[in-house]
Amino acid sequence: MKRILFVLFFSLIVVGAVFIIYLKSNPPLVINAYTSFDENPTVQLIEIENKGLREIQLQSIVVNEKPPESVELVVSKSEPFEAESKIEGNPNFTFHKIKQVNIFPSQYIDRQAIGKQPQHYALKVNASETRKITIQYEYLKMPFTLTAELQATK
Repeated sequence: MKRILFVLFFSLIVVGAVFIIYLKSNPPLVINAYTSFDENPTVQLIEIENKGLREIQLQSIVVNEKPPESVELVVSKSEPFEAESKIEGNPNFTFHKIKQVNIFPSQYIDRQAIGKQPQHYALKVNASETRKITIQYEYLKMPFTLTAELQATK
């Protein structure tokens, strides 16, 4: 009986370790695209997507190893973010603090519910010369970090 309990306990530990290794090697948050605005080149719009199975809670954003001047989570209930998109004053875009709204998994978003539920997410970052961005977030109660090098747009 003790041997069966030991094998069962050991199996649970191995499965848990494999699950954590899988999550860490395949993080759920990805950066799809980024752009800056012609009227204000210090503001970057970075489109993010949750490829996981559960919601993501953003924790902090660091640009070039220091906090940005300002950062907001932009939620679109209609079209994806594009370079020529007018986000200010558009009723389909809402602005939130980064911890205020969870990022819903993209595979569960109803693409037919345009205007009713969030369709796309982006970070509006105000920082001079955004070269490297680090996003710390929580997924399944575990901390994750996404670091990306941004190329200068011409």
